[in-house]
Amino acid sequence: MSIYRDYYKTVEQYHRVTEESHKNQVFGADLLFPYLAASTKRVLDVAGGTGFNAEFLRIAAVNYFCVDLSFLGLRTVKERDRGNAIQADAAQLPLRNNSVDMVLCSWSLEHFPNPRQILEEMVRVVRPHGRVIIWGPNWDNIFRKDFPQLVHKTIMYRQKVRWRIFLRMLANEFSRFQYKPFTTLDVAALADPQHHLAYDSDAMHCVLCQETHKFFQQKEFTLIHMSDFSEMQAHVRNDIFIRIVRGTLKPFLPALKRMPLVRWFVIRFPIVVEKP
Repeated sequence: MSIYRDYYKTVEQYHRVTEESHKNQVFGADLLFPYLAASTKRVLDVAGGTGFNAEFLRIAAVNYFCVDLSFLGLRTVKERDRGNAIQADAAQLPLRNNSVDMVLCSWSLEHFPNPRQILEEMVRVVRPHGRVIIWGPNWDNIFRKDFPQLVHKTIMYRQKVRWRIFLRMLANEFSRFQYKPFTTLDVAALADPQHHLAYDSDAMHCVLCQETHKFFQQKEFTLIHMSDFSEMQAHVRNDIFIRIVRGTLKPFLPALKRMPLVRWFVIRFPIVVEKP
């Protein structure tokens, strides 16, 4: 795991890129405002990078605590007076049990080699009746032709990855669920995305949504909200077929979101859950 920690501790360009990309979220902050209780006093942002979420969600600096491995990212938190900066591993949070009112995790869960450790820590530190909000990749389904993480790969490679995801989703949905996250990080992809696919990438969002939801379900958290593609303000380029399909399906979303397996092709992050 040290190679992953070293990467995020030292790379500086990464934080500049993510700071800019976060300014163009695929959904608006207003989608999350209803789930931010006025009484919330301690908001923990797991792997929060530069602390952009404090501005994005208009969280008072005194209430905002950003945890990240990278001092370079946390330096921005302090320079821009966004809140409190804590340098730590998200898999070993230096906080007491039940000590925060809300946990945020944005565009980060998909980058962890083992998301389970991070999710378990979120469960541990959030207080009873506190909430966890997770969001990240929201691209369309894995079978679209111009999928950004697969478009440069061979047809055989693309099909192999797609069917691996699909078969995992089938197993998760119709077998006894055991949380064994599909996502694994290939560091080579960070340096050479043309030739390596990080299995933490956006291509995994369907199974990542599915596994995250089922993990919290096993922990007996209450599902407060889970988005669908109709709530996206902007998204990656779609071909005409995908646009027609999405438009046709939109009136049927309430029913589709209740259908086993099918629901994971219309559901999107963010997910909002509440601790019992």
